[in-house]
Amino acid sequence: IRCERFSALLSQLKADDPSFETEGEYMVRGGIERYMKTFPQGGYWKGKNFLFDKRQEQIPEKKPSEELEKEVESYCCKCKELLFDKR
Repeated sequence: IRCERFSALLSQLKADDPSFETEGEYMVRGGIERYMKTFPQGGYWKGKNFLFDKRQEQIPEKKPSEELEKEVESYCCKCKELLFDKR
């Protein structure tokens, strides 16, 4: 699932390197915010959604924090530590 900003980056990566491939890209109709309001338990959503504004992140409203923590798969590219609460 991707945002508009990342969509532009993917398009550029594919233009620069035709061999660049992904495992699948999907745009959510109405955006991620609408998806999370429609599925407050998360639906198929996995982890957190980083936001480029003062909110910083978006998570399904009714998803238990223990379950959410297990789903986060982001690691620091420098120290390789799990990025659950880091900014």
